[in-house]
Amino acid sequence: MQPPVEITDRAEYKRRMNELLKIDPRRTVVLTVDMQNDYLDMKAGTAPVAPEEAKRVIGQARKLLEFARAHGLPVIHAYVKRRPIEVERGFVTSVLGEASRRARLSQNAQAEARKGPDRVDGTPQAEIPAELVAPGDIHVTTKRVMDAFHGTDLDTLIGRVFKAETVVLSGINTDTCVYATTFAAGNRGYQPVVISDCVASMRGLDHHWMALELMSRSIAWVMTVDEFRAKVQAASGLSGSVVRQPAVSKTA
Repeated sequence: MQPPVEITDRAEYKRRMNELLKIDPRRTVVLTVDMQNDYLDMKAGTAPVAPEEAKRVIGQARKLLEFARAHGLPVIHAYVKRRPIEVERGFVTSVLGEASRRARLSQNAQAEARKGPDRVDGTPQAEIPAELVAPGDIHVTTKRVMDAFHGTDLDTLIGRVFKAETVVLSGINTDTCVYATTFAAGNRGYQPVVISDCVASMRGLDHHWMALELMSRSIAWVMTVDEFRAKVQAASGLSGSVVRQPAVSKTA
């Protein structure tokens, strides 16, 4: 089905907006959202993105995170780790998702609808790929809905602990949790920057593209890893050295 309207090209607007963006590395946090094996591991995952998308995201995210750590930018991983008691008590966080699962409906070309609760604590699906984690990273595992701020201490960490003004986002899925968290970051007064080659959707490239387009047109800056690196390097050259964060791993 073709869309009932013509999609206007906003490339020039996005280019100009990205030119205007100023990033202070001393007040920037890098955030991953649901960057977990359930989406990125073709063997362990119950709702994986396409294999080539998983490879792209892991490779580019590793590049992003290593750069962030080298420049003293805090790295926070926000993701779901369900307690066994939540599963036992039948705790559901998405009414729409549960309805789809019960009807055995799936928009994922790689897998059928999930058969049960996903990303339970202690399972491989709930873990982040080892190559994306390092000592000193902070883990917020109390995320339960699409918005990683809702019901967690993410806002406290970003705003009060690190006193950040820019939140750099990556993760899965572009059209749900990354989208919702980006909206939430903007609503809280942060400057949201989505790294386009570090996000993907299990629902396919169309969902991924539509989400990036909507975010870049109305709620966030969208750029590649290399474009973000250039911004930080330019700012670092003007502002001097960046204070590195202590290498202490924390779980919130």
